Amino acid sequence: MKDDPLELDTRKRIYQLIESTPGIHFREISRRLDIPMGVVEYHIHYLIKRDMIIARKEGRYKRYYTEGKVGSRDKKVLAFLRKDVPRRIIMHIMLNPGARHRDLKNELDVSGSTLSFHIKKMIRKEVIREADDNGTKRFYVVDQEAVSRTLIVYKGSFMDDLVDSFTETWMEMDL
Repeated sequence: MKDDPLELDTRKRIYQLIESTPGIHFREISRRLDIPMGVVEYHIHYLIKRDMIIARKEGRYKRYYTEGKVGSRDKKVLAFLRKDVPRRIIMHIMLNPGARHRDLKNELDVSGSTLSFHIKKMIRKEVIREADDNGTKRFYVVDQEAVSRTLIVYKGSFMDDLVDSFTETWMEMDL
């Protein structure tokens, strides 16, 4: 008889958190579950070896997903949605397609260089796109439907009132 990989409570809690919060990173797992990092590392390694979760390097972070549950497009989007500033940029552009750099800077209250840094990364990963409007750069989300679906499906994992408000507004607009 094969052992149940999730028979240990700690391992089961880690797996369930990754399943409910795809794209979560290592330190966040340790912080949310209040489990020492060495213990988290041991159980993550165990789950990866048994093909139950996968790790994907996204910038400075290694993000974790349950195997076969999240598509590659969603993983790419979730990597940005897990960070505050990129998430706010994406949601603002979705509610204001064609937003300009200046609009985003004023609305999000971030420095121009911080905004440019995140926008360039999202353009490179094809999450948002830039269009020239008579010399003015305007920004659009590449696949609004996929991004909104991802936000709606995983909204509980963000613990962000802005996401809750956004998903309610988006669902009303979509009706």
